[in-house]
Amino acid sequence: MEIPDDMIETLVPAVREQLEAPDTAYVKACLERLTGREKLEEQEALELMAQALAITINEMVVSGRPFDSGRYKALLKDLPALPDEAP
Repeated sequence: MEIPDDMIETLVPAVREQLEAPDTAYVKACLERLTGREKLEEQEALELMAQALAITINEMVVSGRPFDSGRYKALLKDLPALPDEAP
């Protein structure tokens, strides 16, 4: 799925908000993993996380279902690979 750059820029602040929320601690853990073990720059990591959020939101809209936090967690876990980049 090709995600427009302006959509990613729009979602980065949402990811930053999730970093501070206690109920989305998994988002902070993902950022720490990407900037630590994966050695990505913070902005690059945030943009990848925003792409995962965009994919989850798109799936929500297309399916007409509520936000699937399990799917979002799974996408974050697989980063830096995104679904269309997976082997």
